[in-house]
Amino acid sequence: MSLRAVLWDLDGTLTDSVRFVVDTANRVIEAHGGAVLDFESVGAMTGLPLEAIFRMAWPDLTPDDAQRYRTEYRDIYDREIIPATKLLDGGRETLHAFHGAGLLQATVTGNRAADCERILRGLGIASEIDVYLGGDSVPLPKPAPDLAQHAMARLGLGPTECVVVGDANADIAMGKAAGARTIQVLWGFARERIDGADLVVATWADLRETVFALAGRPNPILRDRGALGS
Repeated sequence: MSLRAVLWDLDGTLTDSVRFVVDTANRVIEAHGGAVLDFESVGAMTGLPLEAIFRMAWPDLTPDDAQRYRTEYRDIYDREIIPATKLLDGGRETLHAFHGAGLLQATVTGNRAADCERILRGLGIASEIDVYLGGDSVPLPKPAPDLAQHAMARLGLGPTECVVVGDANADIAMGKAAGARTIQVLWGFARERIDGADLVVATWADLRETVFALAGRPNPILRDRGALGS
């Protein structure tokens, strides 16, 4: 069955924000006397619940402390990170191209759905995204299939009509568990092929070509929206 929808991860896939996630988590950890976590360790957790990151610093983390640290993280995120988050070069053009070709698009990020929508609408991505979903949209977070499955249900599509695009293990594992095809992008956290990824792309041009091939549609020439190689 031809592809009809693209399910997007956010941090590291559409937005240049993995470093923000790592730095904000470490600010909270340091404020409570914890040892700073290295970028690779935290980056690998992108898309998972914040509690999983904080538990790396405190294996015996209590529910009350987890809630307090989440609140502090989100206060910083709302105040500083959302205004500073930018689309990666090539993201805007690609979202426009997919929307213009009639492909449906949804977010399947570990962030809260409202935060994701606030970020993308603030960046001028209003009509391109049909469904904004986040980690708080379903009972089980990535790498469980729930988030991708919920997106499919909201779009009225089956797994074979959707592709999950992401940069981390949790994204690929979620997509595979949901029965969707998966595309790993190499400009985010993971710079080597993730085990289980159906397809791997290194540039936005490669991503557009791959998605349009899966959809059986011509790849438009982006004359007014950036360089073809972006």
